[in-house]
Amino acid sequence: MTYLALRLFHVNELITLSYLFSTVALLIVSLFHGYDEKSIIDGLLLSPINYVIVYLYTELSGGVGGLTALMSSSYIIPLIVLDYVNNRNVNARYLVSAITLLGALYLLFQGYNDSIYVALLLMVMNLVYTIVLARVNDIDITNFVFGQSLGTLLISYLMIRNPSALTLSLDYLYYPLILALVGNVIPYILYVESIRQIGPVETSLTSSMETISSLIASLPIQQLPTNPVAWVLLAISILSLNVELSRSNVLRRPQLMSYRLPIQVNEGSTSSLNMGGFGNHVILINPHLITRIIGKRKVI
Repeated sequence: MTYLALRLFHVNELITLSYLFSTVALLIVSLFHGYDEKSIIDGLLLSPINYVIVYLYTELSGGVGGLTALMSSSYIIPLIVLDYVNNRNVNARYLVSAITLLGALYLLFQGYNDSIYVALLLMVMNLVYTIVLARVNDIDITNFVFGQSLGTLLISYLMIRNPSALTLSLDYLYYPLILALVGNVIPYILYVESIRQIGPVETSLTSSMETISSLIASLPIQQLPTNPVAWVLLAISILSLNVELSRSNVLRRPQLMSYRLPIQVNEGSTSSLNMGGFGNHVILINPHLITRIIGKRKVI
């Protein structure tokens, strides 16, 4: 869609129009959903990074070579390193999926005709954007994406050389309208939510399949790459990310150690617990069966 739309719109014009529709749609949703000022401000603060990413990907649509495809997705490796630093645990699935995915992307987009600086900038922007999303807490996702869309809209509008010349051509508005939904609103909401649910590494690995989905969607205007090794690597990447041995699931379950604590029950207090006749005996109870009710402990 972006490749076709660029025949009719300049880069910033297309970004402005698509984010105009995104902002309006999210504004309408927020009217019924409710506003959260903090989430909107957080989205506005992140919008400059989002603008750079969107601009570069839009500019490169239809002409991405192996270097850009490889580098722009390589931010997954620093994410895995950060995950190890935080958790002191190396997830083998992540490593296998990342290496095979990067190899598949390079083989699918072979060539070094693109700029190393653009590729590195995309990698850094993707890394910063994902880390910020992983660290942002207590946000309402709809309002957050609304703030990000509003900020990106304002930046892209200001970047147009002649903003007053921007006109809405009714004949081709379906391009930015569709991009607003399938390129902005829906994926950003899902991306933020998935980072909450499964973490930044697995989210990034899964969302990198966007490159492959765009290849398949562009079948009417170009043929799929025929490199069999690339498709095998891609299949391995997907399987290694989503297939887990049942043994791993068992090992990762939280184990509740059942142990018993001795407590002394005085004869005078047994009547309140309906345990008369025990005298001064030691009774063993399971602490997991103790619940807290209005600040007091009750033995079940």
